[in-house]
Amino acid sequence: MALVFNRPINVDLPTAVDEKQTEQLVQYLQGQNLYADEAESLHREEVLGKLAMLVKDWIRGVAIKRGFGEGMAEEANASIFTFGSYRLGVNGPGADIDTLCVGPSYAKRETDFFGKEDHCLEQLLKRQPDVKELLAVTDAYVPVIKMEFAGIEIDLLYARLHTAVVPEDLDISSVSTLRNVDEQTVRSLNGCRVTDSILKIVQQAGTDQEAFRTTLRAIKLWAKRRGVYSNVAGFLGGVNWAILVARLFQFYPTSKPSMALCRFFKIFSQWRWPTPVMLKPIERESLGFAVWDGSSSARDARHLMPLITPAYPAMNSSYSVSHSTLSIMMEEFGIAAQLCSELLMNPVVDWARLFEQYPFFTAYKNYLQVEVIADTSEDFRAWSGYTHSKMRLLVREIQDHVVVRPWPDEIIPPEDYIPEGCAEKDGRHRLFYFIGVKKKAGVKQVSLQEPVKVFKQEVLSWQHRKASMELRVRPCKASELPLWVHKAYSRTSSGGEEQQQDDDQEAATVNGKAPLEEEEEAAAAAAVENIAAQSSPGSPESARKRKREEEEVQT
Repeated sequence: MALVFNRPINVDLPTAVDEKQTEQLVQYLQGQNLYADEAESLHREEVLGKLAMLVKDWIRGVAIKRGFGEGMAEEANASIFTFGSYRLGVNGPGADIDTLCVGPSYAKRETDFFGKEDHCLEQLLKRQPDVKELLAVTDAYVPVIKMEFAGIEIDLLYARLHTAVVPEDLDISSVSTLRNVDEQTVRSLNGCRVTDSILKIVQQAGTDQEAFRTTLRAIKLWAKRRGVYSNVAGFLGGVNWAILVARLFQFYPTSKPSMALCRFFKIFSQWRWPTPVMLKPIERESLGFAVWDGSSSARDARHLMPLITPAYPAMNSSYSVSHSTLSIMMEEFGIAAQLCSELLMNPVVDWARLFEQYPFFTAYKNYLQVEVIADTSEDFRAWSGYTHSKMRLLVREIQDHVVVRPWPDEIIPPEDYIPEGCAEKDGRHRLFYFIGVKKKAGVKQVSLQEPVKVFKQEVLSWQHRKASMELRVRPCKASELPLWVHKAYSRTSSGGEEQQQDDDQEAATVNGKAPLEEEEEAAAAAAVENIAAQSSPGSPESARKRKREEEEVQT
């Protein structure tokens, strides 16, 4: 029997108006430079092909170093897989590619993938004339090699399987790939496994893949414009938004992107967090890996906005969300839901209104300015990356004292920037982050010295930090912000925005009805309430549901 949370709310076929409004949406998105052209797409495929050949050369070298005979070394194999936005088919021009190298058991992460010896993949890549700006991040939660390969930015992870031979037709979605592997390999494999699971679930729902991709492109653009696109900053990243959009299409599998956007914001502005968003029952395999369990794990129960990955072992992909960032996202969902309802009442939709940039530097009177500084470009890449990964800690430290809204993107000063207190440029590398702050209602005076001190102590204690790597945090008023900050922040929303409207356009509603009629709104609200009730930890229905899930997984 199908699970309750997988039953669609509405399966009506789209109307001619839905089709037309979706065409207008696609035209708008195309005007925002969200689609890579054919030449760039071909170049990306060529780069991935070259990378695939390099890892095969690398693994043969590792096999020889391990003392394998020439014949066995020739049969050695390592494979490249993609995941993230590229695998989902929603990457834009200039976007990076998330890749995974899968190797055999004798190729170790610490001494063969990373390392200073000539046979290591890190060194092999550094020797390539097409590779620039290579950075090995070995102490990350998921260790990664970051590089620019023939003009394409690539993040390369490594998974070491418990097998002497990696087959060319490896099914990475199979649970068997996880047998007897370490935690870092599980995390590395998870990116590909989750991406493939999302695509499969969307297909199983009966949803057109292009409708899913268009809607996801639109949601990601909206999130970036509104300043809520960043897992690192405590908002949501690419996989999080993909899970939410896939869930939406489970509710409305036949929806066109124009209506899907409206329904997306309506559903998730009403969602009763921390009720988890799940695309399928949580699998509990016998491999021994911990899976997310909000009903029995105290740690998991503290998660505020759980978005559960659909591949074993199930994890909460949005654990970094804080009270402040959840509140911001819910407010933005509500604003967008109301705006979409208004916009879709017109046959010609002014989509630019939905994607207006959040006026961050005019929304607050006071800000915290975080300045990250290093002497060399290599040190700066490492230091700025580490500091960025810790920014959500600053938000968590100060959110109990003030109303807080971080802007997730870095602000880079112009080349002629002269630091405060200097007479001329100092030649150092730097960037800035800003956090909007204001007093909570009823509070007359507040000091952020102590939470800022705690944050700085945490970041400055990084084991790889050099003396020249600096971190400065200071308050500043909106009136003190220089013009270059506003220029760096502003993005031009050009192309595809001006819509020609017919002279006889109806100004009120399309075909006399609003985009979401009362009956459908009631059904959506009931579905959200039903899911919340079933997911409530400790409830009888929650226990029965878990038992049903376990039985279905076993069968």
